[in-house]
Amino acid sequence: MTHPYYPQDMQLDYLSPALSKEIILCAMGAASALVLLLGWQLMSLLNPALTTRAKATASWFLYCGLLHIHFEGYFIKYRNSLASRTDVIGELWKEYALSDSRYLLGAKAEGEFVVGIEALTVVFLGPLCLLTFLATVFESPKRHPMRLLACCCHVYGVLLYYVTATVGGNKHCRPEFLYFWIYYVGCNIPWLIIPTILGWRSFQVMAKAVEMMNAGMACKKRK
Repeated sequence: MTHPYYPQDMQLDYLSPALSKEIILCAMGAASALVLLLGWQLMSLLNPALTTRAKATASWFLYCGLLHIHFEGYFIKYRNSLASRTDVIGELWKEYALSDSRYLLGAKAEGEFVVGIEALTVVFLGPLCLLTFLATVFESPKRHPMRLLACCCHVYGVLLYYVTATVGGNKHCRPEFLYFWIYYVGCNIPWLIIPTILGWRSFQVMAKAVEMMNAGMACKKRK
């Protein structure tokens, strides 16, 4: 059966979408908003003294953790049959795949990178993000090292994702503005920008703590 993906000569076991693009995207938006709203309320209960900035940071890691484990976990589970899935999450993946059809190739050669990086994301980065969420909410001293680690993983993963696609000429992305700039760029760039900001903040806090510790040790030696 013909399909709308690039390159157009790919062989896929493709089934046409059972849901409209509008329904799929609205479902994703509603689910995301619900997670953030409930997460914000949960943080207010667990730690009423938490600042707005800390809540915003924790919300980011909560959203990332659930997205990695649930949404990307779905991809790993159905990676070899994604093109024929007709449930809401499957349809959402098929919609995104218009910007990167490697997600429909499963274990085939050109799909190996996304399967590998997503598997690591599900197994390692998802749980790390949820632990970082808890560490942030409870203001654990470990929150900054955990944030920095998670942020470095996000930045590195996104850079690898873009580099591998670009080296191949972005041949798996449809050329339309929606698919290249909104899906391919817009849906991934937040995981480059936000982790860079959060990671830099945590790096500064950790550097300052080490500086103060060194200054304290120097004072003790002089005594």
